Amino acid sequence: MFSISWLILLLTFLFGSVISQTNVDVQTLYTHLFTTNNYNKLVRPSRNQSYPNYLYVSFNLYGISGIDEIQQKLTTTGYLEIEWVDELLSWTPSQYGGLSYILYPQGDVWKPDISLQNGFSKLEDLGSKFISVNIDSSGHVIWRPFHVFESKCDIDSTYFPFDRQTCHLYFVARSLSERDVRLKRGSGIELVDDLQSHGEWNIVSTSSLNLRNQYETKVRFTIVIQRKPLYAIMNYILPIILLSILGVFTFTIPVDTGERIGYVITVWLAFAVFLTIINDSLPKSSETIPIVSIYIMIQISIGTLIVIISAIESRFVHLSDHEPVNTILLTFAQKCRKRRVQPETEIKKCMERDETCVTWKEAITALDKFLFWICLSFFVFSTMISLSIAGSK
Repeated sequence: MFSISWLILLLTFLFGSVISQTNVDVQTLYTHLFTTNNYNKLVRPSRNQSYPNYLYVSFNLYGISGIDEIQQKLTTTGYLEIEWVDELLSWTPSQYGGLSYILYPQGDVWKPDISLQNGFSKLEDLGSKFISVNIDSSGHVIWRPFHVFESKCDIDSTYFPFDRQTCHLYFVARSLSERDVRLKRGSGIELVDDLQSHGEWNIVSTSSLNLRNQYETKVRFTIVIQRKPLYAIMNYILPIILLSILGVFTFTIPVDTGERIGYVITVWLAFAVFLTIINDSLPKSSETIPIVSIYIMIQISIGTLIVIISAIESRFVHLSDHEPVNTILLTFAQKCRKRRVQPETEIKKCMERDETCVTWKEAITALDKFLFWICLSFFVFSTMISLSIAGSK
């Protein structure tokens, strides 16, 4: 028994006395702060009401829930961390068993009516009834209201699917003027460790800024996001390019065969059906036109022109050899024709017509070679230009 007493005395000497708080200490402090001192949550927590309260706002981001490009809406999930000093809620810890902080329901203490200024939906109170604020002995209050924020965001889809969007969230104290409170950015936007990834967008960077005018102060949080292009490339861009190539190779099919018209019409219809399918997935906006939409219209125009040319060529290829060949087509045929030994019957016909021996079929074939290279060059040029412009963003 003697040795145990000495052991306790020795431990007390080495480590000091142990300070512990009881439920009575907490209850006594609650009574002192909120009953004895007659605390009123409607009164701004400053002993000198001539000076404003400074609020420090940070944004802890859990992830991007979605982006509606038609409605121009950004949905994010996270919580604000708002800090201020409540001079009416301070105490001496030694008088309450060393109690240094308490938790109290957010609805029973003064808190700023901070809201999302550029919110997409109606105004809502931040947090919930079950959320408590953290109050330390110096009156320092920390409030962490969790919320799903729906904010307006101007979506510029010009460079789809390589576009990068910059979205802002403005937080302001609605009914409190600049003379009452001053909003200051805290640690900015902090990405939590278990940040939720989005299937279509990556967060590139974040920033924050203090804004102030003669009526109010506010904090602006900025989120820069980059679209993941792989899905759009595999499902939109690549099929369009392949269909365009099929259209160009129409000119390699002999015009006098019945399959050519059927082939070119099939390719054009496949283009139309494919565009109908992806129409609901492409960004819709009357203010900006995506480069990919311009590219699609160019390829549709080329496909339509190929159908018209093929129909006209089918008419001319069946003209009689006695019909004189157009001068332009005759020039193409003479430049593109390979040297060959002409049959005696063809030579006789040419001599009777007193013309260079070029048939309509040969002239149309020479024209197809020229059109093939022209269309292929234009296809490669337009594709490279469109991809370089879209990728430059």
